[in-house]
Amino acid sequence: MVSVLLLEPHADSRELYVSFLRHVGLRVVAPETTDQALRFAHIADILITGIRVNGSEDGLGLVRRVRARRSAKQLPIVVLTACALASDEIAAKAAGCDVFLTKPCLPGELVRTIRKLTGVRLPAHGRMAKVRLRRGTRRKRARNA
Repeated sequence: MVSVLLLEPHADSRELYVSFLRHVGLRVVAPETTDQALRFAHIADILITGIRVNGSEDGLGLVRRVRARRSAKQLPIVVLTACALASDEIAAKAAGCDVFLTKPCLPGELVRTIRKLTGVRLPAHGRMAKVRLRRGTRRKRARNA
């Protein structure tokens, strides 16, 4: 089972991503600060972090510290952030991230990114289709009402 280390500063977004990622069969650890995340980095198969996160440093500082560890040099790192400027992406890539995603980011896109970076086959395809179908069904019902 793939272990995801998710550092998301906003509780609502963190809850949404954690629920969805667990639903598709991933193990998720979601610390609230960079300091806590650093303690879990050694068990993660992939790190997903924002830029403006809680802790003694920002998300890019976390990326640099994780990359500096010999055991985590090959750890895939995704920066998932509302900071959408080109300079933010350049800074994230310079810090060592593999993929830069901007919010809003649908959970399905995040799962596809995890698949691509880890090479794991997730049973998410069918489940994501059901989630999409349910959403579409609700919209149809709302329009017809």
